[in-house]
Amino acid sequence: RNPVVQLRVLKNVNLRVGTILSFIMGFGLYGSTFIIPLYTQQILGWSATQAGMLMVPAALTTAFLMPFMGKILQKGARPNMLISLGMLIFFVFCFWGYKILTPDTGSDAFFWMLIMRGIAMALLFIPITMMSLSTLKGRQIGDGAAFTGMMRQLGGSFGIALITTFMAQQMMVHRSVLVSKMDVNSPAVMAKVSPVKQSFIAKGMTPEIALQSTYKLMDGAVMRQAAVLSYMDVFLYIGLLFLICIPFVMLVRSKKNKGEKLDLSAAH
Repeated sequence: RNPVVQLRVLKNVNLRVGTILSFIMGFGLYGSTFIIPLYTQQILGWSATQAGMLMVPAALTTAFLMPFMGKILQKGARPNMLISLGMLIFFVFCFWGYKILTPDTGSDAFFWMLIMRGIAMALLFIPITMMSLSTLKGRQIGDGAAFTGMMRQLGGSFGIALITTFMAQQMMVHRSVLVSKMDVNSPAVMAKVSPVKQSFIAKGMTPEIALQSTYKLMDGAVMRQAAVLSYMDVFLYIGLLFLICIPFVMLVRSKKNKGEKLDLSAAH
């Protein structure tokens, strides 16, 4: 009679769309929060503190803009328009990340990219919730809010799991492609191998051990480059996911009148 989870509330079209968007937002939010510090520590050699501080400006941007999003919505702005804009900006953030990632990207390259992420999150958080709950009444609002919050967390959990698996697979794919282009008999490859081999010999290694050490060093460089390419793939595909969702968000219609506020009196 009084279920903890009221499934009947999902008959509402706006709420169903909102829960899907919350899942996708969680996927992008937590997925990007996961891969950026991982990239900076694994590839660039940053400390955990440096990686964490990199995310602070974006978080502050979101916190600063969210109150303004609420005011804009109360003035009659359509939530789906703000959501679409947020998804477009998040796509720009992802594509920006895709373009700047290298094995030695500087810290300055991330600042404005992450500011774009902060703006996108501000445009997504409140409008998605507002759109989801806009056609609900009374206690349904509380039930609907629980679903959107749950789906956002699930999106993050699934996102991190899928991204980790995808990156491991892509790293092996990129490694095999890179290795296939490195023929030991190629003059270009030998031009890279010979100086390194000679430096190892100068340190007292035998020619055979020096050659093997050189190949190990090159394999490490190949794995590092393959890892960078896998991070680029993640940014690109997450961005495309958000871009593809925009037309579907634009089709959602809100039944709320301009200036009307949600009645939260019975939402407990």
